[in-house]
Amino acid sequence: MRLLRHLASLPPRETWRLVRRRLPVLRNAPPWTAADLLASVKHRQGVRFAELLLRQEAILTRETNWKPLDFEAVRVVEIGCGPLAGYGPLAVFRGAASYESAEPEWDPDLFTGGKIAQEYLYPLHADFCALYGPRMDFETFRTALREKIAVHCSGFEAAPIGGQADIVLSQSCMEHVFPLEATIDKLAEIQTPQTRFLHLVDFGNHYLTPSPFDGLYEQPPEAYIARRGKAINMLRSSDILTLFENSGIPARMIPSRVVPDAYSGTIHAWWRERYDDEALFTQLALVASTGE
Repeated sequence: MRLLRHLASLPPRETWRLVRRRLPVLRNAPPWTAADLLASVKHRQGVRFAELLLRQEAILTRETNWKPLDFEAVRVVEIGCGPLAGYGPLAVFRGAASYESAEPEWDPDLFTGGKIAQEYLYPLHADFCALYGPRMDFETFRTALREKIAVHCSGFEAAPIGGQADIVLSQSCMEHVFPLEATIDKLAEIQTPQTRFLHLVDFGNHYLTPSPFDGLYEQPPEAYIARRGKAINMLRSSDILTLFENSGIPARMIPSRVVPDAYSGTIHAWWRERYDDEALFTQLALVASTGE
């Protein structure tokens, strides 16, 4: 029922895209089309990455000694950038020397196509000029995107991303990765003590329910995944922090949305034996590097 309610809440084109991927006869169709992306409430708003970064850095600045990220002349890596290169356009506009990511559904022709350029990148460039100043005109921006962005069509752990990264980012990605350990180990290979990183992790159920945790805690995670598929890995905030520690990456975890009062379901003993209330009811958290 939750899945049906979720599908009913989406625009018709997005609902059809998700259903299409589950039908065997249509499963080989492209995961995204330009029309899909431009109709998506989520994907068509490219400026949301600037808004997300502004909000997340404001939280970190209030809670820690965080200084805003400087993209000028640095190498940026992102985990799972999505079909429109995630933070890539923002990083390039703000002066990054290069941007590299991995995305299993990546289609370079789609990203560089005329429809996305005119209806997504053109207004995005105007938004960036308003936010950061007129650093470059639109054609220069498009050229820079082609020259500086490299996205591998694979999972992050399998992507040929080597060398040293200056900035590493992800946006609501880690909770979807199976197994996450391999991805964190990959980060350890490309990061140095000077690398700055910022990851937002969403520990909710990713459905439009009264509580973001509805349905999660009535059974052990293996049972939930067996019933619902590998949509979310069910790790909690303390698990993520432990994975970073085990890979030798100093990190800090800042909860940015804790919502215990909205949950009224039962909590299986498996969860109570392993997590306190803060871990169970943290919906959003920032995982950030410990240096400035």
